[in-house]
Amino acid sequence: MVTLDLSKYRMITNIKSKGNRLILEINKIYEVSIDIPYEEVEIEESVIKINTHPKRAENLKMGILNLISYHIANNLRSKITKRRVIYINEPFPLIGHTAFGLIERGRNIIQVRGHCGCNLNCIFCSVDEGEFSKTRKNDYYVDIDYLIKEYKKLAEYKGIKKLEAHLDGQGEPSLYYPLVDLVQALSDINVEGIVSMQSNGTVLDYKLIDELEEAGLHRINLSINAIDEKMAKMLAGRKDYNINKILDIAEYIKNSKIHLLIAPILLPNINDTEFKRVIDFAVDLDLRVKQNIINPLTNKRDPILGCQLCRVYQFGRKPKKMKVWNFEKFYELLKKYEIEYKKRGLDVKLILRPEDFGIHRRKRLPYPFKVGEVIRTKAILDGRIKGEVLAAERGRVIQIINTNEDIIGKRVKVRILRNKDNIIVGEVVK
Repeated sequence: MVTLDLSKYRMITNIKSKGNRLILEINKIYEVSIDIPYEEVEIEESVIKINTHPKRAENLKMGILNLISYHIANNLRSKITKRRVIYINEPFPLIGHTAFGLIERGRNIIQVRGHCGCNLNCIFCSVDEGEFSKTRKNDYYVDIDYLIKEYKKLAEYKGIKKLEAHLDGQGEPSLYYPLVDLVQALSDINVEGIVSMQSNGTVLDYKLIDELEEAGLHRINLSINAIDEKMAKMLAGRKDYNINKILDIAEYIKNSKIHLLIAPILLPNINDTEFKRVIDFAVDLDLRVKQNIINPLTNKRDPILGCQLCRVYQFGRKPKKMKVWNFEKFYELLKKYEIEYKKRGLDVKLILRPEDFGIHRRKRLPYPFKVGEVIRTKAILDGRIKGEVLAAERGRVIQIINTNEDIIGKRVKVRILRNKDNIIVGEVVK
């Protein structure tokens, strides 16, 4: 008898079976169902037993592994967003798209996007994320070993000292699994640098924060947009959103070796009062819990607050009652708050610059395409939104827009429309 123990595979985080049907949980938040079409197979918990001649059993074992790989590549779905998930691995590039991979913008910060998909449905989401998205049709997950390998190559190209690896993306970064392993690897690569992460806080708990602290995470940019329970639930688009849990997590982070930055977003005419309450909460927490975590990029403490203004984007959500402000008006408001705190004897900095975080210019990757250039390429994967497919050429992902998935697998002529920051967008030329 030959056996196959699926628990030995890191990506398989839970296993269920019903007869000869396997239901595999992949990386905690994904799922795939697979029918094993062999009579000689018996499934007991994580172990598949193959009762037949040894040579045939080995062939069936390879057949089952191939079947699992095929279904993960083609039929993986998110348990959170309910969307199809496309598993990204070599040789598909990790530079060129905003939904996954690596983004560098000519500075010493590299954005790391291991996956997309969010457990909230924020009414202001700039990328229309969450289960009820009207524009997103696919999610992506990047293999951890591939992500680390490509990050290291990019870091070495840019100059490995004094870098910041920033985990963000179109979704909730803390849903990525294995998150702690990723943070540890990035921390090991970044000599004299840091690893930071954005989070809505819903996935964080004491144990995970302790593990991230041990792995070397420097800062969590925590989104808190209201203190009032009713307002917080409305903004998050979830009735089960628990602001008290998030506030408790904020204090726990503040008592750890991970720097806490609270990042409220202002939706003018919607959460104006709550926006100020969040700022007050952060200032009070900073006074109560002295955290002397030094950023090696600046040799100073990071700010406690990173205030944001809600903007309207092409595929994002715009709350009906929200007024659209420009940044000049927003900064006037922040300056007003700074003066109010000054009168109370508090030096609270709300208007921030890149240098406050040690962000500076650094060698950027070359642009392999010129705007207006026409190339021939093969459409390979379905896109993130309707009317988009993905190609790979010259080490970059190309987002081919205003088309349909009928061209997947075909070679087409594409005109490059955008190449800024190596985010490559093109359209089919007929």
